[in-house]
Amino acid sequence: MIFAECNYHIYDKKLLVIIQCFEHWRLKLKCTELLIQMFIDHQTLKIFMKNKQLTQRQVNYLNILFKFNFQIIFQSGKMNTKVNALIKMFLIDVSESTQRTEDCYQIILTFNKVNILAIEFEVDLYQRVKDVNKMNELCNEYRQAINENKLKLHSTELRHCKIIDDVLFRKDLLWVSENMHTKLLKKIHDQSFISHSDNQRTTNLVQRFYYWSDHWATIKRYIWNCDVCQQSKTSKDSINELLHSLSISQKRWKNIVMNFITELSLSENYNVICTIICWLIKKRHYVLCY
Repeated sequence: MIFAECNYHIYDKKLLVIIQCFEHWRLKLKCTELLIQMFIDHQTLKIFMKNKQLTQRQVNYLNILFKFNFQIIFQSGKMNTKVNALIKMFLIDVSESTQRTEDCYQIILTFNKVNILAIEFEVDLYQRVKDVNKMNELCNEYRQAINENKLKLHSTELRHCKIIDDVLFRKDLLWVSENMHTKLLKKIHDQSFISHSDNQRTTNLVQRFYYWSDHWATIKRYIWNCDVCQQSKTSKDSINELLHSLSISQKRWKNIVMNFITELSLSENYNVICTIICWLIKKRHYVLCY
């Protein structure tokens, strides 16, 4: 049997054995008018010759079996001594069995296919956070309080904090200063392979290497204000307000829509375009910004 056939159910395997026997002696069995008796130790196969809902594979099997005049007779393995004697004559191909077992235990994604460090950790970002950590005034206050053996500062317990090379850490996690929160979350939450993950997953990614006070609230607020998350993810609020249709403008330029096209290449000291669109006539103006 090929590897795919080894995964068949036991009754499909028994049917496959019968079909292979018929194909091997097809020239002799198809010409005879005598009833061909098939002795087998799997009594479930007798049901296939009656009314039953079959799979597509079993239908293909029966289309072949209907060409022969045969009858399945159940006989236990102990009573079917002739068949058992013939089976024991065949040698098992150990190499094929070992190869099939090895194919079941393989690594789908090897280290040369996935760069785990690039996914979970970025050295340049980590170094920037460390540099800001050294110069931040609040971090300097924490470092000074640790050197003075204080246990608490600004409602933050310092017993798990430590200083390594003038950098503030908490339980081996790099302390992130306030002015780096948004940049760090944008780098972690907005990257393509994470696909704007939820609060829990983003928090887990942050907590692998970074820490700051009340980081959960910061992450929740950032994701709540994320445009992509608001547009692509459904709201999980238990109570939603009723939808109200927008009013129709009665006068030109009474109601307008503004939008900013950002992150453009610098051209004549401008890298942002402000679009102003009239809600009624859809006329638009473009304003260069910086």
